[in-house]
Amino acid sequence: MLKKAILFILIVLGCSNSSQAQYEQFYKEFGIMAGPVFLKSDFGARGDFENFTKNSGFTVGGFYYLTFVENFPNIREKFKFRLEASYTSVNMKHYGKYVDNTSNSLFTRQLRAMEGKTTIGTFGVQVEFFPWRVDDYNRGGSPFTPYIAGGVQVNSYSSEVTSSLGKIGTPEATPAKYMSGAKTDQGVAGSLSASIGTRIKIADYHALIFEMRGQYYLSDWVDGLNPNNKVYKENKSNDWSTAITVGYVYYFN
Repeated sequence: MLKKAILFILIVLGCSNSSQAQYEQFYKEFGIMAGPVFLKSDFGARGDFENFTKNSGFTVGGFYYLTFVENFPNIREKFKFRLEASYTSVNMKHYGKYVDNTSNSLFTRQLRAMEGKTTIGTFGVQVEFFPWRVDDYNRGGSPFTPYIAGGVQVNSYSSEVTSSLGKIGTPEATPAKYMSGAKTDQGVAGSLSASIGTRIKIADYHALIFEMRGQYYLSDWVDGLNPNNKVYKENKSNDWSTAITVGYVYYFN
């Protein structure tokens, strides 16, 4: 997965350099972004809104854009290629009906005592499509430039699962469903993303970006939990996240 993702990114860069030689110009931009991220994982009850909103953290990163510019209108001018790197950190606990304060069973107390933390370093590429012309640095025109996007990423994650009752993996501290499905670990996983956003030009060569992204990881170990999904049907999906970010971008070519 890692080799394929790196090869794909190199192909994109190669195509961009070829276009520069043929058409002599393209936009180059650099930007930064940050915002909250919400992780849907094996922590908490499936479908519980509180579980989704409270198992949250932050993401921060930087990106580099390449945009085709040609002398005549062309469909390629509606696309931007974004190379990006980011860092994400999320703290997690169990929320929902299974940790309700009205129950004091061993299973409930074990769930309440569990905590998790995941940090993710991401490198990837995103292709953005703009229904209108992406040359939003010329004078005049609308300051708003909406877009939709899709991307592929390589993620290096580090997860930690702990319990205030003792060591994870022991019967005293670990719920039965997580006895073989919880670990503190590091790994690499691919992911796919879909985004919707808009640019807002604040001055020539300067713009703000508002974006919402859904990211689906090709692994169920990103959060450190992965109970047997053949037994526990509620945990049948891989981990995924939603991020809402604000960014700044500067055009420097």
